[in-house]
Amino acid sequence: MNTLQHTVEDFKLFEAIADIAFIAGQKGFFSGDSRTDIAEFITWAKEFEDMHEETNWDEVDYQEAIDAFTGNKLRIDLQ
Repeated sequence: MNTLQHTVEDFKLFEAIADIAFIAGQKGFFSGDSRTDIAEFITWAKEFEDMHEETNWDEVDYQEAIDAFTGNKLRIDLQ
């Protein structure tokens, strides 16, 4: 039985980490060290969440925002 308790903020961060990792994988990103990549994705997700703390996701498309953010971090034009 899982007894860990998570906040809404935790789940938002987890979603951002998963989305960033997914986008990076789609783009074929791999530095050669998966542990370093994962640590970087976590850092990026925290940065994304901090940047969008006040964002109203009913007015801003989340997928477009995370795609653009990740593309910038990967230095890949996602368009």
